[in-house]
Formats: sequence, C-alpha cells, structure tokens
Amino acid sequence: MIPNEVFRDLLAYYQQAGLNPEIFEPNNPQTIPGEKSIKVNGRKFDLVILKFAGGSIGFGRGGTIGPSIGFQQQNIGPTLINFNYIVKGMINSNENDLKAELKVKTEGFISKKLVDVHWEGGLLAGQLNGDTQLKDTIMKSSVIPLKVEPDKKNNCVHIINEHAIREIITRSGIIVQKAETRVENFPPMETLDVIDKIATNVRAYMTPQTVPM
Repeated sequence: MIPNEVFRDLLAYYQQAGLNPEIFEPNNPQTIPGEKSIKVNGRKFDLVILKFAGGSIGFGRGGTIGPSIGFQQQNIGPTLINFNYIVKGMINSNENDLKAELKVKTEGFISKKLVDVHWEGGLLAGQLNGDTQLKDTIMKSSVIPLKVEPDKKNNCVHIINEHAIREIITRSGIIVQKAETRVENFPPMETLDVIDKIATNVRAYMTPQTVPM
C-alpha cells in the first residue's frame, strides 16, 4: 500500500500551488472502491490514485548523513509511482478504442532531448494525435511517460504518468529518538495541464454524439 505520508505531502503540495484538493478514504463512495484518492477541484479529471510502478517505498537506495550522532537523515528512493488520473464514466465505450500510449523520439546519449511524440492505440490515440495543443504542451513540459487505460470494472479511464518520488526520514535525539518522514519530488504542476488536455479528449470521445435530424 502507498504510505499515508505520500498522500499527506501530495495534498500539501497541491495546496501550496493554490489548488483546492481533498482526500477520499477507500470507503468513500466518491472514490474507486477500495482506493484512497485525492480530488483536485477545478480540473478535467476526477481523482488522483497512486500505485507502485515497481517495488515499494523502503526498498530504494538510501544513504544516511548528519552533522552529529544526534541527527541522521536517510534518503530513500527514487521510488517509481504510477500517478493515475481518473476520468469517470466509460458509459458503453469500447475498451480497445480507449487504449493509448505515448511513444517518444529523443536525441542525444547522455542528456536526451525530446524531439517528437505520437500516440499509438485505438481510436482515442488518433484523436490525441490530432490535438496539436496537447502535443505542444507535452513537448514543452516533457511530461512523459503517458498512457491511457480503460477500467471497465470501475466504469472509468486511467491517465497514467510514471514519476519517481523520494522519501526523506529525519531522526533526531541521542537517547530518545524522534523520526519524521516527508515525501518530495512530486510531478511538476505542468503535469496537470497535460492531464487536463488528455482528459478533455477522453471525455469528448466518451460523450455520445447527437445526430442531427
């Protein structure tokens, strides 16, 4: 399970950016059953759900540093997390049509520069490729990797961005030790603009079109 500290500090990160987030516990009817989530009001997606992309926090590379025996700081990570941005309401959309994955072209060996992107998958991928504003935003912000996965069981679509976070544990005290944990290196705020544009396309695809009489 994702530690509570990750949700706590992600909530604070959104608050510091001037957003109006709120946490839904797994038993809240507004979230996906069994999933703790964050609602970011005023955005095109409905929820943010976190999943480990590989391993778990506590298994990353860590080091301990400190100016004295009474103070130690341990950096754990990077830990890869799949940030799932949820769009509710698949309606009767075909699952294969809603699958899309961003393919990237880079140049350079050490410092790789993003030079082109395109989507592969179902019909939604074609729609995303036609969104020039989305492509420009991705190219400028370098928000990658990205993919779209339908979730028919929960009647929603996941827009997934894999990102590495870090956990920092600070211990102080010689006889009685106190430990404080904080999490940092969350996805940059530009990520939400990219997700909004993808979510807008997802909603447009899932909305039944009215045929003129």
